[in-house]
Formats: sequence, structure tokens, C-alpha cells
Amino acid sequence: MLRIALVAGMLAGAALLAAGCEKRRAEEKPIVTNEPAPSEAPKLHAPTAEEIAAAAQAGTVEAALETDKGLIALEIDGAAAPAAAANFLNLVRAGFYDGMPFHRVEPGFVIQAGDPTLVGRPAVGYTIPDERSPIEHHRGTVAMGRIFSGGRMVPDSASTQFYICLGDAPHLDDMGFTAFGRVTGDLGVLDEIRIGDVIIRATLQQAGSP
Repeated sequence: MLRIALVAGMLAGAALLAAGCEKRRAEEKPIVTNEPAPSEAPKLHAPTAEEIAAAAQAGTVEAALETDKGLIALEIDGAAAPAAAANFLNLVRAGFYDGMPFHRVEPGFVIQAGDPTLVGRPAVGYTIPDERSPIEHHRGTVAMGRIFSGGRMVPDSASTQFYICLGDAPHLDDMGFTAFGRVTGDLGVLDEIRIGDVIIRATLQQAGSP
């Protein structure tokens, strides 16, 4: 009888313990964080047909690159090169260029930025088509870089890298590079940029831009 009583007591204690645990779990509140779920993380994508059309309709949009050497004010021309403009605007909105270094500086020719591997990020995984832009390559022109492979520039290989001309470069027009904007502020800042200088922040300045 004593053994039966002990077993019954143990079973009753286990039941009470289980009930207590269930009550505590029911009373516990979920932990809330400000970090987005993986599915909510911003994803970069090639500009859609709707985004390209919106860039073309919007025309010029003001943007700015805050750098170590000062502010580079830009005018992005969606009417001239809608795919390149839409792509650049998407990347600026996503903060893609924030913290990105200028990795190429050739005095009198170009400065270039936009390589994600230099900040430990993978390539975006898409390219955009080349466009016949009416913007010519003069000092201050902003255009898309392309991949150089097999001794030639690969058509339709532009993605995230862009360059700004430090001088006139008409041969780049002949080579089919897509120019999509121009510097509207102090051009002298361009000459101060050195390899490793960082785009602290890229912003759009025009309210209601596409």
C-alpha cells in the first residue's frame, strides 16, 4: 500500500509540474525585435517595365552623393536612359551605395564606384540593357560601367557600377556606354576624389521622384 501511495504521489506531482509549466508558457509574451524577417529583407532587382516607364515619365530627378571630399550633386535623366536611371534610383533608395568606395580613379578620365564585393556583399545578380542615350560624355557626365572580358567590353553587362567623367571622353559615346545623368554641383569635388574615398550616403533630393 505504501508503494502504491508513493507512485500515486509521484504521478500527482508530475501532473502539477506539467500544469505549472503550461501556465507559465501561456503567460509568457513573445519577444519582439525590430529586425525584419528574412522574407521582409529588402531585395534588389532589375528595374521592372513599370519602373522604367516611371523614370522616363519623371524626366530629371535630383540626387546627391555625400562623400569624404564633399557633396556631388547629380541630375538623373530618365528620359535619356530610362532603364539606367530606374536602376540607379532603385539602388539609391535601397541604400546600396551607402558606404561604397570609389575603386577607380584615373585623373582626367573617370572616377568609378559601385562594386559590392569591395564591401563584402555579393553581386546583385542581374544586368540591364545598353541604351542609346543623347547625353554625351563630357566632364561631369554620369554613366554605367560594363564588364570587360575577352579583350572587349561586354554589351548589356551594366549592373551597379557607375562612373563620372573627369574630362571629355567622346570615344565612350562611340563605344556605346550608357550615360544617364550629369553632375550639377561643384565639379571641383570630382578632382579631389581618391581611390578608397567613400560614398557616405546617396540620396534622392526631389520629392515624389519615381
